[in-house]
Order: sequence, then structure tokens, then C-alpha cells
Amino acid sequence: MSNVFDVVVNVLVGTISTVTGTVRGSVSMLEDFFYVRVGGLPFIVLGSRQVGKSTLIEWLRKNMKSMEGFEPEPTAAGGDEIPDFTSKIGDTRMKLKAMRDVGGEYAMWETDWVELFREAQPRGIIFLMDHTDVIQQKDALNFVLQMIDDEPAAARNLKAFFIIVNKCDVWEGITTLDDIMLNYRNEQKRLVAQSERLGYKYAITYGSLYTGKGVKAMMKEFFNVLRPSPRKKQDL
Repeated sequence: MSNVFDVVVNVLVGTISTVTGTVRGSVSMLEDFFYVRVGGLPFIVLGSRQVGKSTLIEWLRKNMKSMEGFEPEPTAAGGDEIPDFTSKIGDTRMKLKAMRDVGGEYAMWETDWVELFREAQPRGIIFLMDHTDVIQQKDALNFVLQMIDDEPAAARNLKAFFIIVNKCDVWEGITTLDDIMLNYRNEQKRLVAQSERLGYKYAITYGSLYTGKGVKAMMKEFFNVLRPSPRKKQDL
């Protein structure tokens, strides 16, 4: 009799598990659809001055192959509001929420950057750099890493932190990504430790918004991580 009872329990538990798994899968798909098509994937773009923040946002908004000839004015204090927009990321049209384009001056970090982080509660951060002004860019990167630690409520949804070294059309052939990042050894250690502690994915990559080199691949990977149901790499 006990054997029969055990079999019935196992069947029931198995059935419940199957149903629960199906429901979870459906909820996950629905959540993914909402973020990607309706609500929008919240992300922010940060970095020191003149590294390409406004250019990246414009690239995403206009689905441009390159940004040759695009020369935005420096972003004023308070930043520029960015309405939600739809962008083609790989083969998928995604609704994106960049919220605001903020400047990179020191004075804007503790005001505009922190306010944007709190307001957006982003699923992802893109930190743009280039090959110049190592001291200021180290300070900017450390500020963002500290901001994440200091603002747990704003960081609770964080899924990805991507560092992109822009302007490879200028520095490639003169130096390499590895050589550039040697200047940021301590910051990389801090990034790795924080990502393990908070559970977000980090990446360090490079490209050129001017020529478009590498940008599409970066954006596909970044926004895929932000989705509630990320796609497999071969499906991107």
C-alpha cells in the first residue's frame, strides 16, 4: 500500500512541477515581451567628457551604421531628456529607455549621474571610455562603481555593466585594448568583485561609433543580458 501511495505522490509532485514550470515559463515570456516591446529596457550611459555618450544614444535612436559627421554640443548641466524609443538590436526591435543624456564633467557626477541612476533604476550601465585622459577616466569609473555600492535601491535591478573603449579608429594600430586597460587594473579587480557580489554580468570591449566597427555586436550582447529571458548566443 505504501508503494502505491509513494507512486501517487511522485506522479502528483511531478505533475505539479511540470505545471509550475510551464507557468513560470509563460510568466517569463510575458515579462520579456513587456520589457522588450511595451515598457522598455531601462539603461544609462555614463563616462567622462567627450568619450561619445551622446553619440552612442543617437546611434541607437537612429539605427545608424556610422556616426561620421555627427558632432554634438557638450551636454549642459541637468542633461537632455531622452524620450523612449524603439531600436533594431540584431533582428529584434526593442523599446529602450535611456531617460537622459548626461554630461561628463566632474561637477555633474554627484548631481546628474546620481539623480539619473536613482530615477532610472537601470537594468544596465554602459560606461564609455577612450584612450585619453587616464586619470579623469579612472576617477569616473571609480565614481560609478562606488555609486552602485552607495545606492542599493537604484542598483537592485542591475543585470549588466559594460565598459566600451570607443574611438578604436583612432588608437588601433598605435595601442591595443589590453594596453589601454593596463591603466585600469585596480578598477577591473573592483568591477569583478562587485559583479560577483551583486550578480550582474560585466564585459570590457571596444569599438568605434565613428565607423560603426564592433558596435552592433556590443549592443546585441548588452541588451540581450537586460532581457528577462535572454536569448542564446546562437539565436542573437
